[in-house]
Amino acid sequence: MIHLQTPIRTPQRGLVRRDFLRLGTAGLAGLSLPDLLQAEDRSPVDQPARSCIFIYLAGGPSQFETFDPKPSAPLNVRGPWGAIPTAIPGVAFGEMLPELSRQAGQLAVIRSLHHTNTLHQPWPMMTGHLTQRVAHGSAVTYLSRGRPTPMPPYVYVGPRLQVGSGSLGPSAEPLELASPLAVQQAVDQFTLAHEVNAHRLGDREELLARFDALRQQMADHAPLQAQQAVHRRALEMLTSSRVRDAFDLGREPDALRDRYGANCFGQSCLLARRLVEAGTRFVQIVWYNREDGFAVGWDVHGDDLAGLVRMEQQLCPRFDQGLSALLSDLQDRGLLESTLVCATGEFGRTPHISKLGGRDHWPYCFSAVMAGVGIPGGTVIGASDARGAYPADNPISPADFAATLYRLLGVDPTVDDRLRPNVFEGRPIREICS
Repeated sequence: MIHLQTPIRTPQRGLVRRDFLRLGTAGLAGLSLPDLLQAEDRSPVDQPARSCIFIYLAGGPSQFETFDPKPSAPLNVRGPWGAIPTAIPGVAFGEMLPELSRQAGQLAVIRSLHHTNTLHQPWPMMTGHLTQRVAHGSAVTYLSRGRPTPMPPYVYVGPRLQVGSGSLGPSAEPLELASPLAVQQAVDQFTLAHEVNAHRLGDREELLARFDALRQQMADHAPLQAQQAVHRRALEMLTSSRVRDAFDLGREPDALRDRYGANCFGQSCLLARRLVEAGTRFVQIVWYNREDGFAVGWDVHGDDLAGLVRMEQQLCPRFDQGLSALLSDLQDRGLLESTLVCATGEFGRTPHISKLGGRDHWPYCFSAVMAGVGIPGGTVIGASDARGAYPADNPISPADFAATLYRLLGVDPTVDDRLRPNVFEGRPIREICS
């Protein structure tokens, strides 16, 4: 991944990327930004959805306390919290999601996701395949090449996971930001190094143009013209305030920032809205790890705080506040109809309370939500059994989820052999893509 805050070294590729966009040290000819943009400058693709915000709830949220409560099940199954009605008649959410319950009419709720990987591994839900390493964001970036935009096409916010561009190469890697709260560091990356003023930048651009002209005299080569376009767009990013402004959360009113929540997840959602509004194609939000001193976000076994108390004190309230604010803000700005919003974890939790009072890993049945881009709101897809342990109706695989995401974004992963393993078994979810 390409970092905004720290250098990244990738010995397996023999590359070292330092100080992303620092022309003063890298030089115009060695600019790394065109590598990031190169994948976009090919044949255009028709995209029903302009952008995607993919929220990954690292650690695995419990379906019982979120989108698939079982109020009629025994206490050891349903857990200590109740269920509340939603805007969807006859459908309940966990009582710790009051805001999302009121907004359920905007959501498609999937209650029958399943796979077999019981480990904290991101690839099933972030790639659509149990062993694949190409993240959805990288695949969409690669498949969306040809869509000129002054913004980075793929931005990743949160702790790093073991997925990326894989065989697609560095041009499909995301621009990585470890924390949405590090505003100044983000803005600095889109500012010319102090020793490179606008005049010197112009000189370098002119010099590059002369080299390109000489090469064109030798051959009128299409790839050369494409490379020139990439460099021009890189320069536009560096000299435009639009990119810098998009990353600057300080430009938002305090009241709106408070509405999202004064925590990493809430501010990540706000940053995602700013980025898609400015033109970023794919924003990946990964639930933070250690803001409260706990290792893996939603991994509530009951061994850190007693029982499931962290669900009540931190996880559900922050998720409910941040996601509901994002949906409302996108709707108010007319962006929800062009933005796909997804939220899922790597798996769900056991259909029983453990000896420690928490819930353990359970990939055999769990929930996710989608919204935006004309998705029929108020839709519930699939169902779990009475204990929330296994799908009872319309089982949905990670490949089906991936195929749905790609269909809504208007890209076809079957056109490239490197991507086919992601979705070769998957079918778009009929209730969402009809």
